[in-house]
Amino acid sequence: MELEFFSRFIAALFAMINPLAAMPVFLSLTAGNTPQAQRKMAIQAAIATVIACFAIAIAGKFVLGLFGIAIDSFRIAGGILLFTIALTMISGARHTSSAGTERERASQENIDNPAIYPFTIPMTVGPGTITTLIIFSEQASTSPVKMGMFAAVVLIVVGLLLAALLVAPFLDRMVSHSARTVSIRIMGIILAALAVEFVITGLRGSGLIALNGI
Repeated sequence: MELEFFSRFIAALFAMINPLAAMPVFLSLTAGNTPQAQRKMAIQAAIATVIACFAIAIAGKFVLGLFGIAIDSFRIAGGILLFTIALTMISGARHTSSAGTERERASQENIDNPAIYPFTIPMTVGPGTITTLIIFSEQASTSPVKMGMFAAVVLIVVGLLLAALLVAPFLDRMVSHSARTVSIRIMGIILAALAVEFVITGLRGSGLIALNGI
C-alpha cells in the first residue's frame, strides 16, 4: 500500500512540476543573466519550491477545515482541475494556471529575479501542484511511513528540478522542442488518469456513488 502511494504521488508531482518542461521556461526568464546568476536563481527556485510544498502540506488540511471544506469535496474539485490541466498538457501546451495569462507573461519581462515569482509561484507551485500536495498529504497523515515517503517524493522531484535547471543551458541544446512536447503529453496522460481516480475516490468518500460501482 505504501509503495502504491509512493508511485502515485511521485507520478502526480513529477507531472505537475515536470523538470524537463520547466527548463525552457527558466531559460526564457533568466535570459541575459550570467551563468553564475542563473545557477544562483536555480538554487533559490528549488529552495522556494521545497518550502512552498511543505508549507502547503502542513497548512492545507487546516485551511480546508477553516472553510468547512471536506477532503472528499476537495478531491472532486481538485480532480476536475487537474483533469483540465492534463487536457492542456496532452495538447502539448501549458495551462494558464501555471504558465500565466498573456498579461502576466508580459509583465514578467520587467522582473529582475524571477526565481520566486513567477517561476516558483505560480509556475512550479501553481493550483495543480497545490491540489496534488493537499490530497496526498491527507493520505500521508494516516501513516508515519507515508509521511516519510511524502517528504522523500518532494525532495526527489525538487532535486530533479534543480538538476534540470542547473544543466538547462546545455540540455536545451541537446533536447529538442519535440522531445519536450512529447514529455508534456505523456505526463498529461498520467495526470488525467490520476485526476479521474481523485474524482472517483471523492465521490465514493462522499457517498455519491457506491463502493463497488455507481
